[in-house]
Amino acid sequence: MNRLPPAFDEVVLICNNTRPPGAPKHSCGDHGAWELRKWLKRELKKEGLWGEKVRVVLTSCLDFCPSEGVVCSFDRGRSLVKIDAQTDREIVLERIRELCG
Repeated sequence: MNRLPPAFDEVVLICNNTRPPGAPKHSCGDHGAWELRKWLKRELKKEGLWGEKVRVVLTSCLDFCPSEGVVCSFDRGRSLVKIDAQTDREIVLERIRELCG
């Protein structure tokens, strides 16, 4: 195994897991995770934060399935929050700005 140098300072994880139709558990991927990441990437690029400062990464299941919303982590998975991909996106962007200092 060869260690790679860090490419960015911060990593934000967004669950994008999608289950088959009719599955008994919620799927973050069906509630705007991909669209949220796309929007965040565009906004962070405008501010010059995307790249060396931060990356927003879509993940598979983070094993915390709320009944609605999207699971997100601002500290590389040490803690998780549930967000609404539409109404909370400005709050998520502000939190990422704070991470980037």
